[in-house]
Amino acid sequence: MTERLAMFRTLDRRTRDDAAFHAFDPESFFTAEFPALAARHGHLVAGAIRMLGVPPLAIECDGSAWTITGEGGTGQDGTIWAERGIAPGAMVLTLTGEQFGEWAQNRLTLNGMMTARSLVFREGTVRDISCWDAISHALLEGWPVTDDGLTFTDRQGAPLDLARAFTPRDDPAEIFQFLAQAGYVHLRGWLDPRDMAEICADMDRALPHYREGDGKSWWAQLSDGSRRCVRLQEFVEHSPATRRILSGETWARIRHIVSGDDTLKVLPAEGRVIEALFKPAGVVSGPSDVSFHRDCHLGRHAYSCSRRVVGIALTASSADNGLLRVVAGSHRVHMPVELAKTASYLPVIALPTEPGDVTVHLSCTLHEATRPVSAERRVMYTELPHADAVSYADTAEGELREQVTGILRDLEPRTAA
Repeated sequence: MTERLAMFRTLDRRTRDDAAFHAFDPESFFTAEFPALAARHGHLVAGAIRMLGVPPLAIECDGSAWTITGEGGTGQDGTIWAERGIAPGAMVLTLTGEQFGEWAQNRLTLNGMMTARSLVFREGTVRDISCWDAISHALLEGWPVTDDGLTFTDRQGAPLDLARAFTPRDDPAEIFQFLAQAGYVHLRGWLDPRDMAEICADMDRALPHYREGDGKSWWAQLSDGSRRCVRLQEFVEHSPATRRILSGETWARIRHIVSGDDTLKVLPAEGRVIEALFKPAGVVSGPSDVSFHRDCHLGRHAYSCSRRVVGIALTASSADNGLLRVVAGSHRVHMPVELAKTASYLPVIALPTEPGDVTVHLSCTLHEATRPVSAERRVMYTELPHADAVSYADTAEGELREQVTGILRDLEPRTAA
């Protein structure tokens, strides 16, 4: 993957198409599909099993059961195999036929099922689920889990300063190189702070047009017992300043720079093109600040990544009022989400911003919003998908995201009795 990033200016990670999706039962997967996957990606899986120290994975579905396990050697020496039945010491997932087919074709992840509280398992932990979610990507898509030899370099081969911010005067090729290597980039001073203040005023004026349960806003509970709106969809309809920015030359330049050789969709400045977020202090429940996750956390990585996710800082962000943190290189190495929260083996970088700054991260880069301590912040987010991509909002997984994103921070999976 490192060589690919150095040679090409594309970040397109798509390997699957919805048109090829088909019913998939465990018998046909493990007898016909698994041997070829094991031959191609088995060393990645075995190495991850050894490094992460996870139990074998057993899947029972429609009256049958199979166990995936591996023996880690060095380099390409590791091997994996699947055997009928439930092996001693295995973590056991109980999947429906639909769940198995979605998992085996990368449309729904174990994380996605767990977040939706539909995953039934036993003899394992949340950490084991998170690790096997990452290992599943290694098996199905060849995405490594370990960080062996991972480096971050500029176009001349020098080490990157992972905290660097780029101004409008910087070389666009260096900006894209940073994004490709690190999985995110911080653009400082690209938009006018006066416009940011105007948009904040637009948010205040728009707020009375939203109510809890309207399908276009998210709400959270504060420590004083009050309910607070934390997300406004269809906000562009209330903000001429936002429409002007999304239709302007600076926005077009940003889109061009972060596209590289990929063709990204030009989205009209209307409807749900962008969402405005309030980040108040004192949130005790609700979807205001989500801990480490990927935007393909729930599924569809192989169908839609890497989308560019763009944040516009309306107010300053800091450790005091919350900020964006990213895990450098996590679009190249599929570190489990739970390890990002507790024991990251990739660099975790905080991105403090000023009004008018822009952040861009790839949809498969681990990131989180830290909680404001004493002051509110405001930010807007939008996505730049591939031009030929199916709209995520039009998929079942897109509907699932709307239902469950708010509980990513506090997931508590259901276990088998």
